[in-house]
Amino acid sequence: MLRALWIGLILLFSAVTVLPYVVDFSKKEKKSVTDERLDVIVLNGTRRNRLAYSVSWYLRKKGIDVLYYGNADTMYAQTLIIDRKDSVNLSNAKRVARYVKGKLVYLPDTDNIASVYVILGRDYK
Repeated sequence: MLRALWIGLILLFSAVTVLPYVVDFSKKEKKSVTDERLDVIVLNGTRRNRLAYSVSWYLRKKGIDVLYYGNADTMYAQTLIIDRKDSVNLSNAKRVARYVKGKLVYLPDTDNIASVYVILGRDYK
């Protein structure tokens, strides 16, 4: 019993004296906004067939996770990129705007489904 206690104390002392040299606790890894997973829903607000489908696959090739694509309820003249999470910087919408041009808008997400909604309008090229 005493021998096990001594071995435990030696291991504890070794860990306390050696561990700070092996692991640097002072540097905290910062998570970038671009490292976070981005969930997107793409809606077609035009009369063009399969537009949401083709834009969804384009975004997926760029590393953006498209949860759903389909038709919008009404027609839109302008493409909207709606950030549902970041009201200050619109950082999520800006990430999508690298690939799809449109007006950046903030609209809070009460359902917590996706970070960004893309509604494709007639101006989409």
